[in-house]
Amino acid sequence: GARDSGVGRVDADVEVDRLDLEPLRLSHAETCFAAFADPSLYRYVDLPMPADAGELRERFAGWRRGSGRPEEIWLNWIAFERGTGRAAGWFQATVQVADGEAHIAYFVFGAFQRRGVAVEAVRAIAERLFAAPGVSTLIAQTDERNEASRRAAVAAGFVADPLPVASTLRGEPSTDRVFRLRRPSAPAG
Repeated sequence: GARDSGVGRVDADVEVDRLDLEPLRLSHAETCFAAFADPSLYRYVDLPMPADAGELRERFAGWRRGSGRPEEIWLNWIAFERGTGRAAGWFQATVQVADGEAHIAYFVFGAFQRRGVAVEAVRAIAERLFAAPGVSTLIAQTDERNEASRRAAVAAGFVADPLPVASTLRGEPSTDRVFRLRRPSAPAG
């Protein structure tokens, strides 16, 4: 199956300078509910804010189950600040096995915004995904008004597509920017 392709094996702990990324567990719902209940996280995403930890647990269960299609793998992590153990963010990679693409999504929780958490975690996830067979491109798509996410994508090495993409946000017209990060070429030798 797709998880046997090596991509699924990247869904393990990821340690970077300031963060420990743990594969998503149902128990993270109680730990992280207050952070996920921050309305500012949902300004540019069409995802409902969870009403309580039980609803968040149900969402996590769905993310852990994945799409049910073998050609699509959902990988999710909760980032914790090393030393304090405080939840810093949620990161997801949706791997399209046939295309060799992984779509990256994330929330950086309030107290950790504008501190380089997204860049650090996304770079580590990219390194992990590119080390697995089959993933050649990472894609991040964000509402054009989300300046912090656009800056984080560029700082993590992503390059913006030349043209924006028409989208909708909560039923209203919106414009997204798509960013791509390609697997680094192997050094000639």
